[in-house]
Amino acid sequence: MVVPLSPMPDTPSSPDTDHAAIPVSDLSTPLTQSGRTSPNSIEAEAPNDSATATQKKKKKKKPKKSVKSKDATQKAKAKEDADAESRPPVLCISRNKHWRYISSYHGPWLQLPVELLDSLLTLNLDPTTLTGPETRIPPFLPPSPSISSSKQRDRGFHGLGDFSPPDSPRSTLASLPLPPPFPPPKPGKAIPPPIDPGVFRSVRNIRRLIDEAAELSVRASSGLSAAELGSMRSGSGLNGSPWAAAQSLGLNPLGNNNGGGRNVAMSAMRIHRLRALAVQKLAQAYKADEIASSVMVMQGGSVFDDVAERVLKVDPNDADAKYVHFFHEKIPSRQLAESTTTNVLDELIAAHPQRLEYHRTRGIVHCFRDEFSQATKDFTHALKEARAVRKAKMMHHNNGSQSESRTNKHGKRRKGSSSSHTNGQAPPDGTSSMENGVDGSDGEPILKHPSVLDDAPDPIEPQLLFLRGAAYLQQAVHLIEAAVLNLEGVYRTPSVDGAELRLCYIENGKYGGVEVGNPDGPLGKRAGPKLLAYAETLGDRVFRDYVTQLLKKSLRDHEKFLSHFDSLESSNAMPDGDLAFQTEYAFLLSESIRPGNHANMPPPIPDAPAMFTTYHPLLVESHFSVLICQLMLADFAAVIPTFIRTASVVDGLEGYPIFLPPRSMAQAEFIEVLERLAGGWRNGIQPHSLSAQRGKTRLAIEGPPIVAPPAPIARRSNSYHDREDDCRAGSSSSSSTRQNSFSNGGSTFESGISGNARQADAKEERFRIRMDAAEALDCARILLAPVVKRQRGRAEKAASEKAAGAGKKKPVPINIPLHGPRVEVILAWLGGVHLPELDGI
Repeated sequence: MVVPLSPMPDTPSSPDTDHAAIPVSDLSTPLTQSGRTSPNSIEAEAPNDSATATQKKKKKKKPKKSVKSKDATQKAKAKEDADAESRPPVLCISRNKHWRYISSYHGPWLQLPVELLDSLLTLNLDPTTLTGPETRIPPFLPPSPSISSSKQRDRGFHGLGDFSPPDSPRSTLASLPLPPPFPPPKPGKAIPPPIDPGVFRSVRNIRRLIDEAAELSVRASSGLSAAELGSMRSGSGLNGSPWAAAQSLGLNPLGNNNGGGRNVAMSAMRIHRLRALAVQKLAQAYKADEIASSVMVMQGGSVFDDVAERVLKVDPNDADAKYVHFFHEKIPSRQLAESTTTNVLDELIAAHPQRLEYHRTRGIVHCFRDEFSQATKDFTHALKEARAVRKAKMMHHNNGSQSESRTNKHGKRRKGSSSSHTNGQAPPDGTSSMENGVDGSDGEPILKHPSVLDDAPDPIEPQLLFLRGAAYLQQAVHLIEAAVLNLEGVYRTPSVDGAELRLCYIENGKYGGVEVGNPDGPLGKRAGPKLLAYAETLGDRVFRDYVTQLLKKSLRDHEKFLSHFDSLESSNAMPDGDLAFQTEYAFLLSESIRPGNHANMPPPIPDAPAMFTTYHPLLVESHFSVLICQLMLADFAAVIPTFIRTASVVDGLEGYPIFLPPRSMAQAEFIEVLERLAGGWRNGIQPHSLSAQRGKTRLAIEGPPIVAPPAPIARRSNSYHDREDDCRAGSSSSSSTRQNSFSNGGSTFESGISGNARQADAKEERFRIRMDAAEALDCARILLAPVVKRQRGRAEKAASEKAAGAGKKKPVPINIPLHGPRVEVILAWLGGVHLPELDGI
């Protein structure tokens, strides 16, 4: 008689189930000894009837289904399979991969050792780094003659072709021309740091936190101890210890088969604590900068996919786990607005209202969901609180420093207190340290920049300024787009592939949307039904004033964001010439240095140093957002000097060796709008007042000085407490305070057609002419002149190539638009509101 053995697990228990009881099913097949698996042998050796009955009872089969039920089941299964095949596959990715401006934070900081990042941060904060006696780096090898003469002032290393070590004979660093010296600062002004200290500290801390979180997550998943994981990591390289080298060869000199670590499985509580600590570090990283943290988390693969979810299963009220899981949750690709609510963030804010990072994240989610009023409310609240906290800290610091110098009631100074006042006497060493400064290499005192002092704002303040400015601009664009879709009778429906709706591809619209390549303008003829309908809808006084107000608010916030980053002016960074020449030079320069646009050769670059500006990953996006706002306000007189200065600033920007050049969507959209206007607005491409056809003696406008005037972004207050409260909806930007037709919110323009202007028919009387229409039109022509010149050059080149190779067939290039749908919205706004006011003169 064979007694059935009790079932025992053959596999070791996982660390997650160390203390959990394993239930055993009653219908489990009993185990038998080897060689006794045959049912015949069991029955022959079991004369006991009861045992035999029990055995037969366990082997009893389920009753067979009828033929009808089988057919019904098969048909239902076939229908489900057909439905599954008809549905397109849905790609689900984590929510943090949908965040905007991710491409601006890529760079070597993702792979550099943390110790090297610490050293680079120290050099970045040291004002003597850029003021040494030898400002030019000695060459590694003689310059190579293969370097193009067009790169006479290549201050960036982002164009390197290889990544060989600096000591390699084939290193590209050896063939690079020497960078020119930095422009000297103004007397009494501090030298700005190369990279913004706030964002530099953030990425350094994020790198350390996420690296530590990755190690903790790997330990929790694999059950390895810290010693064992460290030995495995050190054994992967050749620079490790001899013990690590022996282990890499498959030898274990310590005689431990588990790599020198613990060989006992971790308990479930220990694994949970490791994961909770990893989630805590991830939450700290996301609170510092969620865009940079999202980029860094992407480098880790799937190590963080479910770490927060596992912590929430044990502790559903863990705030850090909720915050991290919000970023790591899988949602359908390109459907963030439909798949995301603010419920989790609402709960976190209700439980922790002092955490301003939750308000920042919720504001970003509101922007994705087109809830811009709630977004700006969150950004404004967080900005007010951040400034209040900073001011309170500085008051506490000042009060503490003053109390240290006071004496007690007995007239004696407190122990450990020291006074910084020397009362006119020299210190024992004969030198006196200067406040907020250090001594240079030649003994001269060097001022510290305000951004490296204790009263500098936290990184969240410029983040909130940028995000609020972007929200205002996005809200203005959203209102214009919604009005156009309502006018066209088109309803936005979510697409399967997540494609965005463009106003130039409106199907079954009442008027056909924005036109491409029409010489009469983006909306057709001046007296056409489309232009009249768009002008009536978009030109409504209330609607127009509200959109103008949003654009001015966005302009204000972006300029205040840019005011956090100082520049060293270079007098000869822009070549001498009139306004038209400098505009053309700025256009060619900005196109040649744009990432991914290597087909355009840069213009001849002077030997003078480029303008030096403190780098921030969002700086380029903010500069071109300012240009988009000015363009939508039709302030062409301000667009030209701003564009010239922006090109000079972007030419001197350098974030290496921390960041790579950013890919700015606003830059691509601004250039695309100019391209569309140059190819589809006949009145805007006529000869301007400075063109060769009309001569330089017949000026229609009084142009700005030859050298671009200094903008407010080049000057910065020495104290951040002197800045006005941005939350008041008052001050307009410096560029918008010019004498134009849109002062006082854009509501004052001509009440009727001037007597000297030509009379229009009844349909054209609704288009009123601006007071500065002639000046604005001439500035618009100057701005579009270099774009038209490049388009004609491309057309002539294409025609010559076609004539030369008439019998050859060239492959059709893949045309992937690098801009977003805002281009058509901007063109619809300009064509329905501002261009008719310029075409009437």
